[in-house]
Amino acid sequence: MMGTLLPDALDFLKAQSFASLLALYWYIALFEIPRYGVSFLVAALFRPAPPGAGAADGVGRLSAIIAGHNEEEAIERCVLALHEQSRPPDEIIVVSDGSTDRMSAVIARLLRQGLIQQAHATDLRGGTSSGVNLAARWATGDILMKVDCDCSFDRHALRNILTPFQNPAVGAVSGNILVRNPGESLVAAFQAIEYMISISLGKQAADALGQVACVSGAFGAFRHEAFEAVGGMDAGGGEDLDFTLRLRREGWEVRFAADAICYTDVPATLIALIRQRFRWERDAVRLRYRKHGEMMNPFSHRFRPRELLHEVEFLGFNVIAAAALPFYLLGLFASYGGFALIVLAAAQAGLLLLDLASFLLAAHATPRARAMGLLWFLPGYTVFNGFFMRFIRLAAYAQEWAFDRSYSDPYVPNKVHRERL
Repeated sequence: MMGTLLPDALDFLKAQSFASLLALYWYIALFEIPRYGVSFLVAALFRPAPPGAGAADGVGRLSAIIAGHNEEEAIERCVLALHEQSRPPDEIIVVSDGSTDRMSAVIARLLRQGLIQQAHATDLRGGTSSGVNLAARWATGDILMKVDCDCSFDRHALRNILTPFQNPAVGAVSGNILVRNPGESLVAAFQAIEYMISISLGKQAADALGQVACVSGAFGAFRHEAFEAVGGMDAGGGEDLDFTLRLRREGWEVRFAADAICYTDVPATLIALIRQRFRWERDAVRLRYRKHGEMMNPFSHRFRPRELLHEVEFLGFNVIAAAALPFYLLGLFASYGGFALIVLAAAQAGLLLLDLASFLLAAHATPRARAMGLLWFLPGYTVFNGFFMRFIRLAAYAQEWAFDRSYSDPYVPNKVHRERL
């Protein structure tokens, strides 16, 4: 039976008209082709100019802020990496956020050695936001740059992330995050491809349209004036998205610096990835549709028409696409039975070509990514990202809407959750 299934199914597909193929692949037409199309169009029309050697001059002092919890093994490497920059920070401020390891002792030694300018340690853990706010209170820089402890950088990363601040309307700039450990596991390799397509290429498209909605928490810079104008970072998860949305609400421009490259390690196991993405997606729903829901409400005084594009993009390509996928699959199998597998295989072949085009565009836009070694993982990534990760998003959205699970996330200290409720 299986021997005749494939040729019969292929004959069936060849016999379809354009209208019937559109009805068969409505999910692809609604959620996949537009998503890819925007990136392709922007990549073709907009070419960012490379910065000159003095492009970061005139933006003022730069304060690097590193806030971490139990990072004794990573903090010194991060500080040394900052000193190796072509444009190093004017000051480095490190906060040990309630660490129970030797992080406090390590940063005290770095202070004595003159490698950092300020070291602060708290007895109780308050979360990333409180650590950043503490450091910002003492920072003297015109630009505040937040980096994660486990990050390393391309040599010109700091110079390049400062360049957009020559425009006084810019309040924040997001760096370009690449995966440092793609060879650690299959899951890490899939994420390396995802970061290239969604961050390196996707944020370039968002930047060209003025729609950068999230400055990466791993590597981002803020104008000190803008940071204070919105009251710093709020407590709780998703602080990078929350802070960026508040900046945009107050009228500040947010940019993406594709050539400001930071390297970070991603989860190497499937369980760790699922936990991370559940946290990210739950926070995104809470922040976009609860805390900042008025930005989409035309009757609210906080409504901003320029925010509609990225809000509609997230709603359509993330939330609705995830919710529609089970119905599409159930309808396909109910209508076509065994043919549905061939229909899906044909869809995946088409999506693989689109992912290949996106991947090559991202590789061209970010030559430092060393992308060609990841090419062999692309077929698996297409299935993994198109099906598995969408079901993860759907489960996370359902958890948040039904149970407010972001308010009990262990990533944030319990005392912070109690204050937010």
